[in-house]
Amino acid sequence: MLRRLLLLALILMLPTVAHAQFALPGGIPSVEVNKIEKDLYTFRWGPYRSMFMVTNDGVILTDPISPQAAVEYRKAVAKITKKPVKYVVYSHSHHDHALGGKIFKDEGAQFIAQEKCAANIAETPHPDLVPPDITFKTEYRVELGGKAWDLYYFGPSHDNCLIVMIPRPYKMMLLVDVANPPDDGFGMPFNPMLPDTHIHNMVPFLQAVEHLAKREGITTAIGGHISISRKDGKIVAEPPTGRISVVEDKRKMWELVLAAAKAEWDKGTYAEDIPIKIDMTQFEKLKGFKKEDMTLMLRRLGSYYATGR
Repeated sequence: MLRRLLLLALILMLPTVAHAQFALPGGIPSVEVNKIEKDLYTFRWGPYRSMFMVTNDGVILTDPISPQAAVEYRKAVAKITKKPVKYVVYSHSHHDHALGGKIFKDEGAQFIAQEKCAANIAETPHPDLVPPDITFKTEYRVELGGKAWDLYYFGPSHDNCLIVMIPRPYKMMLLVDVANPPDDGFGMPFNPMLPDTHIHNMVPFLQAVEHLAKREGITTAIGGHISISRKDGKIVAEPPTGRISVVEDKRKMWELVLAAAKAEWDKGTYAEDIPIKIDMTQFEKLKGFKKEDMTLMLRRLGSYYATGR
């Protein structure tokens, strides 16, 4: 039910006029700022969440989300510091996270992204999408005012250029769209059609993130989306942070569904028949499981095994 309510909220967010209108279930505020460390904050606009850090020399932030969200984002930062925004880091190139950066570009911010994001933006330009000024291949450190963010790329996943970020010196990692704390890990993807998901690398990508988290002693995940739950009969927004093991949980979800689809494909089942032939009861333990959603997801996984992509 909560997934359906959140989907409704997303639909209501679609801009039909100059400014988008949206409402979240249960009276949850549409705009929210959370302080998670003395200089580290999250900004949420509807179901979307970004992160920013205040330093002595300015602000580093992620994902402007949209032109409408970016206006509220800039106001939120200004309430905390009068220092300028110096860097904007794209988590990936999908429009529902990356649009709206012009307000920050106009004040002199430099935009940073993994190099494939620059190619994506060039191939499918959008008037509200600012191309990156700085690109990198696998790792990059953003330094400002004696503080740093470390950016890591482990190959294609939810997008072909999605990265994870560690705001130093904290034992935290920002995850956008691949897993969401506190308990999204062993659960269905929000969109079972898996648009622009690079299925062949999802398990290796998540394994690499797990290895990074273990190597760097990361204990906390910061989510790129709102999580909604019901407590004491009320619908509430979960905190923006949670356990880093959500990454392991998501990897196990992918291993489960990929193995089930592959086993059916190896029997000689046509890709389009895999959702019909497969035993759906094995997926009922997944959070948010709905048979109609799993049917769509398995059809996509069948196509993956048929094409290798």
